[in-house]
Amino acid sequence: MSKTSTAKTSTAKTPTAKAATDFNDPINLQVMWNRLIFIADQADTVLGRTAFSPIVRENHDYVTVLLDSRGRALAQCTWSIPVFITSLPVAAQTYFLPKFPPETLQEGDVLATNDPEIGTGHLPDVTMITPIFKNGTIVAYAGSIAHLPDIGGAPLHSEASDIYEEGIRFPIVKLHRAGVPNQDVLDIIAASVRLPTEVLGDLESMVAANNVMGRELVKFLDEYSLDEVDGLADAIHSRSEAQMRKAIRAWPNGRYEAEVLLDGYHDDITLKAAVIVADETIHVDYTGTSDQVLHSINCRTNYRYAHSVYALKCLLDPETPNNEGCITPVTDEAPLGSILNPEAWTAGNSRNLIGHVIPSLIFKALEGVVPDKVMGDSGGAPIWAANCVGRRDDGSQYGSVQNFHGGQGARAELDGLDTLSFPSNCKVTAIEMFEIAVPVLTECKELIADSGGAGQHRGGLGQRVILRNRAKAPMNIYLATERVRHPCFGVVDGQSGTPGKVAKNGEAQFPKGKVVLQTGDRLEVETPGGGGWGRAAARSAELIALDIAEGLVSPDATRRIYGKAFAAAAE
Repeated sequence: MSKTSTAKTSTAKTPTAKAATDFNDPINLQVMWNRLIFIADQADTVLGRTAFSPIVRENHDYVTVLLDSRGRALAQCTWSIPVFITSLPVAAQTYFLPKFPPETLQEGDVLATNDPEIGTGHLPDVTMITPIFKNGTIVAYAGSIAHLPDIGGAPLHSEASDIYEEGIRFPIVKLHRAGVPNQDVLDIIAASVRLPTEVLGDLESMVAANNVMGRELVKFLDEYSLDEVDGLADAIHSRSEAQMRKAIRAWPNGRYEAEVLLDGYHDDITLKAAVIVADETIHVDYTGTSDQVLHSINCRTNYRYAHSVYALKCLLDPETPNNEGCITPVTDEAPLGSILNPEAWTAGNSRNLIGHVIPSLIFKALEGVVPDKVMGDSGGAPIWAANCVGRRDDGSQYGSVQNFHGGQGARAELDGLDTLSFPSNCKVTAIEMFEIAVPVLTECKELIADSGGAGQHRGGLGQRVILRNRAKAPMNIYLATERVRHPCFGVVDGQSGTPGKVAKNGEAQFPKGKVVLQTGDRLEVETPGGGGWGRAAARSAELIALDIAEGLVSPDATRRIYGKAFAAAAE
């Protein structure tokens, strides 16, 4: 087939009897399933190694997903951002495929958008889908999402009052046509952002990653003498869905409720959830949640749903690789106009400050149902971020985000991990790489003793970080933080962790605002500690003694919290 030919989608489900037999054989199916995951992992490697910006290359703020011909998630890369893997197939099925049906696509076409309503809820994330052809027919789609280092408008932060202040927004477009870059679109993007080289470079890295998935999938199909992938997809989806429904049936039917109080922007935000278990399905109702706000912390539906699914998947079936079948038994809803279902014009670039707390909210609702599986609220929910923007001494523009993680919530069998991102799993940019990208000196990066919530198992510790501006020009730092007024809660009678702090040269700062550092000024950040699990009185003397010996807790705090257990540990 020539590159300019259009295509039809695959409709057959089982191309040959041999293939159907292979799908029903558990060993063959597992081998083929693992191969598909490996294909997504190969694309992951390509995207990470060729990306231009630190937030993609170093933080791994991206995902690669293989979709079948109907846009259903088939396999994802092993190191995945949970919210991306659910958002991408929803975007494909609801928006991409209806706008560009198979007959409108050619080999080499690349579709992309950063519309928050379609993708992951904020403008910096670009969702990209590439059709995969075999014998002139679209047999699958390669998908990827990546967080660009800049998208124009006001730099990434929480202060915008509507979506139009937050940057350029482009609808679903053909970024490439028949293998040729759509230069008009790329020129508009380049002219609208502060870092055009990095942005265009990251986009081409996404194109390359999708191409790798396409190339490797065709090789896979040839090896197994298959003309399409949908029959294999059906086998994988049906088994995954059955496993998820089986796990739901083990829970008692009922309505389980919880609410969480957050700092919000100026005023507190309340998130409410009712988790409704009905035989082999679960519905999450967020009625009672606070209204949308006039700042960039509103959380759109795809983003909300992705976190609803992720939390329940963790509790019900953490072992099965994520795909469309895992998603099917779960639904959710939130009132229109609420912060979890805002109107289209609202700002949302810092939507993670709300959305990352959804799993903790669901865990809290279900602590009476599965107390041995829930986890305390995490100081890494949400990720803290400092977007550093300014000009170097030579006049060139810089801009890069550094992530800071708080302590993970404790679990039934383990203390929470220190400074861990959850429910996202973004890395932090290595200090050395960040100091190359941004003219700062990281003067301090240390754990904060006593920051983890007490319990039978202790919450993970937060961290203290100090950044100093070493450039001659001022540095603008746009903050995205939470849990400064309201600390992370514990579960199953566990105690709360310590709240976070933000200061400049020792003076407290508005934690979601812009901080200007003159030459030599210091930004001081203390991330929240995670919540504990279980009663503090049940903590073993051995664990207390180990915490004291390693400097994770102070003797004074331990004496006050643990009482008799401390006395036993001190002996």
